Amino acid sequence: MLLPLEYLKEFIDFTNEKIDFHSKHKKYRINNMWLDEIGESYFHDRINEFVEGLKVILISNNNNLLIVDELLKNIQSKLYRYRIDKIQYFESFLSHISNINEVDFEIDYDVQEIYTIEKVLNYNFDGNVEEDNIIYCLYAHKDRTEDYKEEIDFEKVKLFFFINQFFKSLFYFEEKINYIKNAIQVYGVTDLSHYALENKAPENKCNINLDKISTAFLFKLLIEADLIYMDNDQQKSESKIKKFAEKYFNYTDSKLGIKPLTDFNKEYSKVNEKKRKDKQYDVLNKLSEYIKNKRTYLN
Repeated sequence: MLLPLEYLKEFIDFTNEKIDFHSKHKKYRINNMWLDEIGESYFHDRINEFVEGLKVILISNNNNLLIVDELLKNIQSKLYRYRIDKIQYFESFLSHISNINEVDFEIDYDVQEIYTIEKVLNYNFDGNVEEDNIIYCLYAHKDRTEDYKEEIDFEKVKLFFFINQFFKSLFYFEEKINYIKNAIQVYGVTDLSHYALENKAPENKCNINLDKISTAFLFKLLIEADLIYMDNDQQKSESKIKKFAEKYFNYTDSKLGIKPLTDFNKEYSKVNEKKRKDKQYDVLNKLSEYIKNKRTYLN
């Protein structure tokens, strides 16, 4: 468990979003993550972790609301800038990012690009399928960017989407903090451990006895081997499976035990032929050993 000051520092580091533009790859990063590493629900999931952490801290400190007031102060200053700069509007957002730091240090760009200009321009929306919000955002801005004639405009719209997701998560956290504060001050709640909040994760989950990156590789193996699918369209199927995994599966952390499989898209994008070979070999060796023993038993 984090101490109050450690928790507060971690949250402040999270809210001080660091944006840079890599001149070689022509890509943006937020807090050292490429945009295609950030899942659509990343910021929301991260805030839910802060909500649960806050409950633990309040319980262990007799519901002392000092940290709550500090959090609200930080959030409100961020949201004030959001409102003043009108970041929710694309034209205002472009002015806001005009002074972003440009970097050119050596770093590989080995991220799977889920959304491409070609995919967006040729996208056919299916009214019976739940689409990603980001695809709507990218599609909605294609006209004002002349169908992304300049590729950098595509990256700017991606950044626009994720920065707004970031600020939406702060609005959400402000709401949850006030919800908790009200429970303590108005209703006299003393034990927050069982105090229900909205968007609670499903109770019935499948636990995977692998760490997060190994779990991602396991799903990738199953998908590539055509053993599991959720849609006849390969890309849609992969996207749906990742969302399903986040919602209904846990992974095993060596120190913290069973943890929800949040931000799965980021881990999944790290799994390729060369990156994290050790984790991939671990999974393959476990499966190979089991298959070998099973073959021996059947024979």
